[in-house]
Amino acid sequence: MFAIKRVLIGASLLICSNNAFGQSAPFGFSWGPVDKVPTPSLATRHDNITLLIYRRDRLPSDEVRDAEEIVLQVCKEEGLQQIVWISKLLSDSEERNKLDSIFAEGERRYGKAEAGERGTLRWNGGQTTVAAVSNDQGLHRIFMASNGPRIDACSGEHGHPLSGHWMQFLQN
Repeated sequence: MFAIKRVLIGASLLICSNNAFGQSAPFGFSWGPVDKVPTPSLATRHDNITLLIYRRDRLPSDEVRDAEEIVLQVCKEEGLQQIVWISKLLSDSEERNKLDSIFAEGERRYGKAEAGERGTLRWNGGQTTVAAVSNDQGLHRIFMASNGPRIDACSGEHGHPLSGHWMQFLQN
């Protein structure tokens, strides 16, 4: 399991998708009802949420070459409301380069990032959040979450914020 790195940063899923900072959801998805999705590596249900997990074997290599996993959180009533991108393990230089790219694009589109909960930073009023973590071998992973417009309603029905699912990897 990962020991948490104190430096956490904000950005968007732009690193993997040209649509991440736009109005549409990353990776060609749309926020809201989901009619068709690619076959996931794993699907699981938690109350009103269906998690569709895409691991490396189910990811298009050209679009998301640095991803280990992408998780879609689909709410029963609101549809797709969160996409979480999880990077592959990165070296110090790979992490630094990836984060530099993320910051540059985030600042270009939204200006300075805001501090978020549990040491994260975010842009776009909290709709896009990122955190970097490290393991005891000195390798790094970046977690980025992009939220849909009805995530609060879905979280309310679920009983706690959807961010709690991926933020379990972060320091308290």
